[in-house]
This record gives sequence, C-alpha cells and structure tokens, in this order.
Amino acid sequence: MDIKKVVVIGSGTMGCGIAAQVANAGIQVFLLDLPSKGNERNQIIENAKERILKSRPPLLIEKNKINLIVAGNIEDDFNFVEDADWVVEAVVERIDVKKDIYKRIEKIRKKDSIISSNTSTIPLKAL
Repeated sequence: MDIKKVVVIGSGTMGCGIAAQVANAGIQVFLLDLPSKGNERNQIIENAKERILKSRPPLLIEKNKINLIVAGNIEDDFNFVEDADWVVEAVVERIDVKKDIYKRIEKIRKKDSIISSNTSTIPLKAL
C-alpha cells in the first residue's frame, strides 16, 4: 500500500513522536486531539507542534517538516479519517476511550486502510 495520508489521534508524547516521524518521511499527517476551550479549537495541537519543534533531541530532521503536520480536533476534524491510508490511535491508556475512538474510526474509515494502536499496557485482544 502506498501511504499518502496519515491521521494520528492523540498528541501526547507518543502521538507527537509518531506524527514527527511521518512528517520526516515527507508524508502529510493530520494530528488530532480534544478540542481546546476558547476561540482556538486546535490550540492543543498547536502547542504539541511547538513541543515537537523544541524537542531535544530533535524529533524532526528539518524544522520545515513541521508544515506537514496539520492541526485538528476530534470534534470538528474527525472526517480526516475518511480518506486516510493509515490511522494511528495514541490516546490515553483507558480501554473505554480507545474503544470509543475505534467505533468512530470504523464507521467512516475507507476500505483497506490500516488502523493501529500505540497502546503499551492494554493487550490488543482486549481492544
């Protein structure tokens, strides 16, 4: 499969790292998290992008790769999943939250898209 569009859901340490590595590969990646309160609904992701830029050691090979990371939130922009080739779930380690995300993904994902989890504590069988 030729991966051209990636969606990472969750902008914590692992989600940011995954998004940065996808950007390093020259692939556009849509990074989603909860909507922010206030006027700027994608502020959580904008803050995550700043963390990526300031990371030591650097997560990005070239700082301009940050432009390949598109900010979004799971309320307004979940439709990005519809035509993604690869969707990576990297949300909090709570099975109820993960299962809710998977249900939402399953409803709109395209056929043959790759869905993966970054879980480190929950057995995949349980998901």
